[in-house]
Amino acid sequence: MDINLILSAQTLHLAPQIKRSQLRNGLIVLKNIETRTYLKVTPEEWVILLRFEKPCMVPSVLGEAIRDRICQPLGETYELVLKAIRAKILLEPGEEPDRVQASDWHSAVRPNVLERPLLLLFCAGLIMAFTFHPRLPTPLNDWVFGIVLLSGALSAGEFLSACMVRGAGGEVYSPGWSWLSIPPRFRAGTDDCAMLTSEEHTTIAMAKPAMLAAAAGITSWDKPGWAFLSLVGLVLSLRPFFGGEISSLVNVGKERAPSDAEHDFLFPPNRQPSARLALLKRAVANPTTWARIAYGVVWTLALLYWGGRLTDIPPWSLEFWRANGIRIAVAVGGSLVILGSGYLSWEIYHLFRAWTTTRRKLLSDWSRRWFGNVEANLDESARMKIISASPLFNALPPPRRLELARSLVVKKHGPWQNLFGDTDTPSHVSFIANGKVSLRRKLESGRTVPLQVLSEGDLIGLHNLADPKYPNYRLRSMTPVTLLMMERSVAEKIVETTITQQTLIDSVLKQPFLHRISLCRNWHSQAISRFAKLSSITDYPKGEVILSEGQSVEDFFVIFEGDARVNRNGKDIATIHAGDFFGEIGLMQNSTPNASVIAHNRTRCLRIPRVELLRFVTHNYTVALEIERVSSKRLGRPLFPLKVADFRSI
Repeated sequence: MDINLILSAQTLHLAPQIKRSQLRNGLIVLKNIETRTYLKVTPEEWVILLRFEKPCMVPSVLGEAIRDRICQPLGETYELVLKAIRAKILLEPGEEPDRVQASDWHSAVRPNVLERPLLLLFCAGLIMAFTFHPRLPTPLNDWVFGIVLLSGALSAGEFLSACMVRGAGGEVYSPGWSWLSIPPRFRAGTDDCAMLTSEEHTTIAMAKPAMLAAAAGITSWDKPGWAFLSLVGLVLSLRPFFGGEISSLVNVGKERAPSDAEHDFLFPPNRQPSARLALLKRAVANPTTWARIAYGVVWTLALLYWGGRLTDIPPWSLEFWRANGIRIAVAVGGSLVILGSGYLSWEIYHLFRAWTTTRRKLLSDWSRRWFGNVEANLDESARMKIISASPLFNALPPPRRLELARSLVVKKHGPWQNLFGDTDTPSHVSFIANGKVSLRRKLESGRTVPLQVLSEGDLIGLHNLADPKYPNYRLRSMTPVTLLMMERSVAEKIVETTITQQTLIDSVLKQPFLHRISLCRNWHSQAISRFAKLSSITDYPKGEVILSEGQSVEDFFVIFEGDARVNRNGKDIATIHAGDFFGEIGLMQNSTPNASVIAHNRTRCLRIPRVELLRFVTHNYTVALEIERVSSKRLGRPLFPLKVADFRSI
């Protein structure tokens, strides 16, 4: 599954034969009838999937959802698409998945007819299993009859489940005898119970435990040696872990269950420790989680009880609990603590690994810049690689790039030095092979102020051509710097003959700036290049209103130089600086700002129109996720989904 292709350029459409269940625990179950595949979604997620009734791409659906104010959290939306493709709910044009034929199952009974009989049978079997004294099978015939009884109880439970699924309007798949299972027994595909109501689902899930409880209870009364295997089967069927169906039916409160898009993630960004931590917080806050833990405790106590019965230790006596009660409580509580500690340790490990990976890279970059011998590695192939990665020179034909690489001269500068002196027109144009350089603007007073930080791969020496309106730039090394230098006349000739002014501005001014700001820190270089092409540099004199309170937002802004005041109801509430951005919340939420942004001194902004930004965001999921993350942090609440009070925000 090529995730990048699916989320950016793949045409998808809703499968033609989709069956939808009623709302259960806040979720809808979708079934592709032809392929017998299922997907649990929220009503809001189903609205998103309905947008694929006509073949279209994910970016267009996402753009419509943002425009119509129905967009869900973006990570959830991308996960929903991937899970829908896996479940064959969404298909590619012309895709014809393998068809699964339903069985011609004639026996049918409505679940409500068997609801009380199964409950009585289950309770009676449990009482008898608790009351009488099952024992370990010792003769061979105890094992033989025990296996036969267990096989019969499991087969009867499967048969009743299939009959009730069919009686409730569902389909039964692939019924037959499974000789390779342990023990060999009758099986039937009853996955369609997911499409039924909660009451019907509960009754169907009780069929197998009821048959096992009846078998264990009756035989523990008359043939105790035969009851052991049925009792083991009953205990396993009621298990609170590893996919136990009875445990999954325990629900408390009105909070909806998680949809398939909210767990077991396929989308790589959703596998980050922060996403898993959010999932853990939601689980801890859900009373159903604690109810299922309580069910697990009860199951464990019942297991201890039956174990005591089988070993002739009377756990029902007061003396037993006086002697062992504290030990049992410590064992149960300790198991829960160990389970929770194991889970937290695993999450802490992922957090620590992500933290150490980032710190290791920073340390490696720092060590290379201050102590690395970069000159030794700047052979012809390394120079070609640097030129090919340059957005300004990568369009040159290979022979011209090779000629340029051979003409470059290596020069090293120490830290905190003015590069090229104080001249406004440097004599050389250089690639930064290693180190960091501060780009500074010379003011009329003679003082210089920092504007950007440039590093490996960036080009210096052409800023006066890229920004002729403000040509007075200075360059100062921040670390030891290694440069690959060319004569300025050579660079100017290449620029004049092969490079447009817009490409020069994008490559020399915008892209190095975007690479260093927090908004674009995790973007792919191609996304940054595209963002630079879409944006334009706009100057605002002191006091000019850039964004007006209460008026529709038509552009997205990133402060390129200078700063601005955020004003609400005539009062300044904040000051924002170069690298900060604004307007994206109004664009993403289709709302109006609740504050104005006013230029302070001379301010320059990168500006992108609404239509271009939305198209850019919806075609680049890494960009969309980063904007959502940063904007949610600024808002103090999730950017998506929208609520009624969200339609006025900066």
